[in-house]
Amino acid sequence: MRYYLYGGFELPRDHGRVILGDPDQRRDFWEEVEARQYGLGDACGCYVFGIRVGGGTKPWYVGKAERQSFKRECITTDKLTKYESAMTAMGKGTPLLYFYARATKEKHQFSFPSTAKHRDVNYLEKLLISHALQRNKNLINKMDTKLLREMVVPGMINTPQGPLSIAAKEMRTLMGY
Repeated sequence: MRYYLYGGFELPRDHGRVILGDPDQRRDFWEEVEARQYGLGDACGCYVFGIRVGGGTKPWYVGKAERQSFKRECITTDKLTKYESAMTAMGKGTPLLYFYARATKEKHQFSFPSTAKHRDVNYLEKLLISHALQRNKNLINKMDTKLLREMVVPGMINTPQGPLSIAAKEMRTLMGY
């Protein structure tokens, strides 16, 4: 399994709100995506909604398109509501979508959604959520985050305030984080 990363694709706004509520706006957005990478909208994989403020971007939502394409999954009414809540929390910024598109092993072409599920897509979503939570404690995702929000592993996950132990420092170096 191989994934290719594409983005960030800027979501249009009006008065600070994400405005992909009508079919014409959605079509225009996907035309821009397809112009940059043909076939991406019909692919499957994971996606990350982020907000750029100044020089930095924070993740706010991680999702997967496993049984449906990116085009059908990541700009639903439910997702737009989530993106809006993040924009409201930030108050300003540029909303962006990033896509981790799954590719076939043989020809490195985009994989298509499957009712049989892609186990690796599910795993990648969990992995991305864990990384996103380290970057933004206010991540909107609720599913699969309770354990990650409560677990404390010094030097790795939810490190408490104060100095790290020598072992925790060594482990951070050993694990490369």
